[in-house]
Amino acid sequence: MELTELHEKLKSHLKEQEENWPSFRYSEEEGGFYQGFDRVGIKGARPTEERFRRYNIGKYLSRDKTALDIGSNNGFLTLLLSDYLKHIEGVEINPYLVMISDETKKFLGIKNANFHACSFEDYIVIGRKDIVFSLANDSTIDENTKFNFIEYIDKIISILKPKGLLIFESQAEDSEEEIFQPKLEHLKKHFDILVHKRVPSNYPYNVKERIFLILKKN
Repeated sequence: MELTELHEKLKSHLKEQEENWPSFRYSEEEGGFYQGFDRVGIKGARPTEERFRRYNIGKYLSRDKTALDIGSNNGFLTLLLSDYLKHIEGVEINPYLVMISDETKKFLGIKNANFHACSFEDYIVIGRKDIVFSLANDSTIDENTKFNFIEYIDKIISILKPKGLLIFESQAEDSEEEIFQPKLEHLKKHFDILVHKRVPSNYPYNVKERIFLILKKN
């Protein structure tokens, strides 16, 4: 398959989403792609390779570790992370974004990533994970997340192996430290903080930075 054919397929899924998905659609002003991916020539609101560099998480990843990406969107970051892991799963409630993930995975010949078209609440855990990624996903603007924050973290804890890592990025709405503080205090009850920093956000444009944490299950 040529790259132009892949782009046509991905855009056709965005068109299906526009016609059939009743919830909020991210990044329509960016051509519909929330995540960009230089590897396949897709521009998006939040460039995948740039995010990975800013997170600086390489030393926490290895080819003997398994991971889960909650709210994987169109799967581009999940697919990039697969380069550094034994296996990764993405869970995403929007089936049209999962179609984009699967098309891109097939085009790149990636064998160690799988995607599930369901909510995190309904996701059935198969094997505990070394790492869980929760990147701007503990609540969502489309209101499809039904868990409150405590329920959300409880499920993550149940998924992680002992001493497993939660790699966490804040929502746009609680990107300020004082607003995020109640969530941070709850996280401290269950995790040791290895990294606490701020990273550029890119999207939405009025939010310049987000809080970024690497947490170790205690």
